[in-house]
Amino acid sequence: MNSLYEITKELCTARGVSGRERACAETAVRLLKPFAPDAEYRGGNVIAHIGRNPQKPVLMLCAHLDQVGFLVTDITPDGFLRIGAVGGIDRRLLLGQAVTVMGSEPMQGVISILPPHLLQGEQAVPEFGSLCVDLGFADAESLSGKVQRGDAVYFDAPCRQLNGSRMTAPALDDRCGIAAVIAAAEQISKAPALPCNVVIAFVNQEERSGHRGAKTAAFAERPDYAIAVDVTFGTAHGESPQETFQLGSGPAIGISSVLDQQLSDALIGTAESEKIPYQLEIMPESTGTDADMLALSPSGCAAGTVSIPLRYMHTPAEVIDLGDVQQTARLLAAYAGRCGK
Repeated sequence: MNSLYEITKELCTARGVSGRERACAETAVRLLKPFAPDAEYRGGNVIAHIGRNPQKPVLMLCAHLDQVGFLVTDITPDGFLRIGAVGGIDRRLLLGQAVTVMGSEPMQGVISILPPHLLQGEQAVPEFGSLCVDLGFADAESLSGKVQRGDAVYFDAPCRQLNGSRMTAPALDDRCGIAAVIAAAEQISKAPALPCNVVIAFVNQEERSGHRGAKTAAFAERPDYAIAVDVTFGTAHGESPQETFQLGSGPAIGISSVLDQQLSDALIGTAESEKIPYQLEIMPESTGTDADMLALSPSGCAAGTVSIPLRYMHTPAEVIDLGDVQQTARLLAAYAGRCGK
């Protein structure tokens, strides 16, 4: 298998705003097939199986395909594009950002900004309705046939390796989770015998649409156990250590009123017995992940979360430690080896 960095980079490069995940899904299928040959993209989700013994319980490993981005909402007479956000994006970081507009062919642009000496008061952080993308065209007629309302817009930022095992890229939420599940699938596929069947679900529309992909995947596959593999807030500087998680200290195992405590305890026990570093993420109410929907599987499902610490969430320069991705994969594979026992 390619290096974890190369896999994560390839997934981050495949664009997929909520509802338009096909490019990322097809990349994920190709990377997953060596370990789960029946992997396929259907109904908006990627579904794959390792083991299909009807006498064994079903464990679902779930990560979401979609990323935050924008849609073109209007084209101004002077050739600028108005945009609206898909997912939670901080308006403070948008001014002057390079973007790619997925029109009839990809086009490079920049989110327009007034010179600082012309900004007044609240103009310094404008509303989305006033933000425009400058593609370099002089009028709307010049854009005819090239861009239309509803086209997707993405941050145009590279993947980079930082010091040691750190990397930065847009869309690491949740492409690093997908990479962790693929790495786990490689380990699981080599196990001589499993006590469970494993279903891998890379699902759509987590960032914006109420976890629809997780809902349909759980309805179709009826798992007995399900683990949502996502990201959580990584400590950078100045944040509360009670609300953020250290990069390089392992994944965060979720504890929540909507999660199954026995599953959370089993994940903790697995990490300790396998000497896998981990952190605890306490979420008194909902988790904000696909686990909230997986727990509502029609057949009843014990849901848990395993989250990778990530800095600068929903920006063009998210940062993770690849060691945490590798430890997440180890934890998932080790738990699959004892699930249902």
